[in-house]
Amino acid sequence: MKNTLSPLSILNPGKLKVLLSLGFKGYLAEKGWFEAFRTKSAIDQDGKPIAWVTYSFIDFIKERISKQLDIFEFGSGNSTLFYAELAKSVYSVEHDQEWFSKSAKINLPNVKVIHCDLQPGGAYCESAVNTGMKFHIIIVDGRDRVNCCKQAINALTENGIVVLDDSERAEYAEAKAFFKAQGFKHLPFTGMAPGAIVSKCTSIFYKPNNSLDI
Repeated sequence: MKNTLSPLSILNPGKLKVLLSLGFKGYLAEKGWFEAFRTKSAIDQDGKPIAWVTYSFIDFIKERISKQLDIFEFGSGNSTLFYAELAKSVYSVEHDQEWFSKSAKINLPNVKVIHCDLQPGGAYCESAVNTGMKFHIIIVDGRDRVNCCKQAINALTENGIVVLDDSERAEYAEAKAFFKAQGFKHLPFTGMAPGAIVSKCTSIFYKPNNSLDI
């Protein structure tokens, strides 16, 4: 997904001072957090694109995605490049025309970027279903997330899983309750994300027989 990292002007000076006092060493330096913060982009320690999700989730998922898996993501950007390197295919929907124009330039044979206007409860949240495909992983990291989650299960393979980013937000409690009612288990990954100064949560919703062998 595109990155919306907070600019320096709105950061808590005390918290920033503590981070900078680390002297660019330790866990955050190893993950490339400082450069991600400086460039306001989701990149790793080598400057390669990654998803703007928690580092703990990235560490988990990158070892489990294979070239046999098809992915759909709501929201495009560095995450599209990250997942494309690991998966068989990545379909990504984008509602923002300017960002779609950028993402559409991704010249990879296993990537397809779709533009869809945003209307809550409309075609955007149904875009995975409208591909006519079934996906092993659907990542909800765009807009209208509750409706996207509800529609996602209709586009999953039998062993498919759904990933919901920023799942700690109160406005997404309905989505978590929905997955529970549908028999999905919940695996949360809480912690820091590239360039972000606050903790957040990225969650996997899965069933016992799943594509990630959880």
